[in-house]
Amino acid sequence: MMEFVPNTSKVEIIDFRPHMIECGFDYYMLAEKSSHQRIEIQCVMSALAIEVILKSFNAQVVGNLGQINETYKFDRSSLPKKADPHDLVTLTEALTPSVCTYLFDKSDLKVIEKNRSIFKSSRYVYEQTANTIHFDDIIKLAAKTLCKVIYLYKKRGCKDPFILHAKVNELYFDSVQQFILP
Repeated sequence: MMEFVPNTSKVEIIDFRPHMIECGFDYYMLAEKSSHQRIEIQCVMSALAIEVILKSFNAQVVGNLGQINETYKFDRSSLPKKADPHDLVTLTEALTPSVCTYLFDKSDLKVIEKNRSIFKSSRYVYEQTANTIHFDDIIKLAAKTLCKVIYLYKKRGCKDPFILHAKVNELYFDSVQQFILP
């Protein structure tokens, strides 16, 4: 059996924000598994999933500490003044270097750059300024990023039920790195 096993050894200790990761997963799954598939909407929802995941690394618990419905507030001071809190590049740059390196390689960062403002620019598909051409690279990156974060949380001992029961291998090999076995 093939397994998704990224190297987590160089990632510093992180705070768990499992409810945010579950929220990002929900956005991704709605984009990917909906019976009404429209790539422009799938790309926006996948970018939103990535945004929530990135924000989780700079969020503070503000309610229901330790419960499955824990609530958070994104720390805007982790971004430069007047920065767009939806800009995927800005959110990526707010990560610690070890987390950023763990989550993304150079090709992933190019996808982030290309889609940095897709949530704001394309969430209203009927607007003249919305993107008219879409590729599935942001959708695959959302799945890959979810897999990496969930794997990291599991490896680091997160006891949240969503994290414990998430099927990382299934998500990764169905949505990111597909194989056709003989």
